[in-house]
Amino acid sequence: MESVVQYLLLALALTSVQISFTESRLNEKRRDKTERRHHTAQLNDNICDISDRESKVHCYCDNNEVKTATKADCWVFNGGINETDPIWSSFNSQPHLEKLNFNVRSNGALKFIPLHVIHHLKKLQKLYIHYATISKIEKRTFSNMTILKEIMLTNDKITELDFSSFTNLPVLVNLTIKNNKVTEIQRDVFVDLPALRYLDLSFNNINLAHEGCFEHLTVLSDLILEGNSITVLSRETFRGLANLTRLDLRSNKLTMIGDFTFAELWNLNELLLDNNELEYLRERAFDGLALLQKLSMTGNKLRSINDRLLEGVRGLELLDLRNNELEFFTLDTVKPILDNLKAKTAVLYLSGNQLTCDCRLSWIHVLRNETKSEPLISALDDVTCVQKLSKEVPNDISQTYDQKHSFEIETNAEVFQQDEEEIYEEASPAYKLEATAPPTVEQVVVLDIPVQALKCLQDMPQNGEDSLMLSSKDESYWRPSSSFKILSNLSLVLTLVTISFLN
Repeated sequence: MESVVQYLLLALALTSVQISFTESRLNEKRRDKTERRHHTAQLNDNICDISDRESKVHCYCDNNEVKTATKADCWVFNGGINETDPIWSSFNSQPHLEKLNFNVRSNGALKFIPLHVIHHLKKLQKLYIHYATISKIEKRTFSNMTILKEIMLTNDKITELDFSSFTNLPVLVNLTIKNNKVTEIQRDVFVDLPALRYLDLSFNNINLAHEGCFEHLTVLSDLILEGNSITVLSRETFRGLANLTRLDLRSNKLTMIGDFTFAELWNLNELLLDNNELEYLRERAFDGLALLQKLSMTGNKLRSINDRLLEGVRGLELLDLRNNELEFFTLDTVKPILDNLKAKTAVLYLSGNQLTCDCRLSWIHVLRNETKSEPLISALDDVTCVQKLSKEVPNDISQTYDQKHSFEIETNAEVFQQDEEEIYEEASPAYKLEATAPPTVEQVVVLDIPVQALKCLQDMPQNGEDSLMLSSKDESYWRPSSSFKILSNLSLVLTLVTISFLN
């Protein structure tokens, strides 16, 4: 009997252990199933309705219902997101997105372009990425996106564009790579972009644009290169851009423009060269730009304009030369576009220069009376010229002169005292003027000066032994210096001393 009881107790214990093990297995299965269901729910979250506040991406959409949104503005927080993060799968909930905008809110939070997301959005037309950390656009990063029309990459710390970075995008119209750190544009970066019309590469560090770097962009109409460090341009730089209508080269480091630099740009309508370091324009710098209507070169260092420069741009209606260092701007210079300037919308800006007040500006009076353009009339009213004035010479010139210079001429005092006094009296004022009282200038509004007061060289009176001569090269005035007269008189004195000594 005792053995039977022991057997029953053993059987009961084994049964209890089996039941516990079975329950444990069942609980584990239930837990795994719950976790898988939760994980699946996470993967299938609606990207437009993320409830987890710890999520690294939050998107705001035009419609939050699953498979209905067409626009999404996504904010990327918390650094360290990688390409395998489950959040990227949530974009599958909105397969009809046409516009996707990533705004990165912390430095280093997004270090790559989420291509696996982009390629699955078969209706995506516009892609914007701002403030990411993307050092290089690799080869064929953007390719085979058959309906993508616009790409904008701004403030993304991009330093390099690889060959064929942008290729095989058949309907891409607008490409903006702005406020990055790109240093050069190589050939064959932009390939097979048959619809691209707008390319913005402004505010990078571009110092070199290779010859033919834009040659595949045959329908491009706007090229923005503002705010770079470009120093040299050639005709080959713009090869292939026959349909370009607007070229923006403001705020670069150009010092000169050579002959035919823009000759490939047959349809160019607007050329902006403001705020460079231009000092020299070749005579035929703008030849080939028969359709150019707007040419702006404000804030440069131009001192003169060749009389034939505007021959190649006879269709010009706006010429802006403000804030240069121009010393003259003649009727011969402006003549190729003079008739255009009489139209209602034409304008010529010349204020902020150092134009000389003489008869070479008399055409401004005539043009103001003949033009129908109110903007031009206002601009001409602001043109000033320079009148050179000399400061009044102090009375005690000889004292100042003696203090600064010990200038002695050893001669026979009894014979040549009078000659020396004449020389001294004549030389000192001029010497004092050059050493301590440089000429000052006065800016005068050109139209405040009567036409008859804008004297030409041949109309200016001569003064004593001084003569006025006009250089055939630069048309600037020249007056013999007082030092020249001093030397002449000294020569006479020495000659007389020699003759006296021989006698």
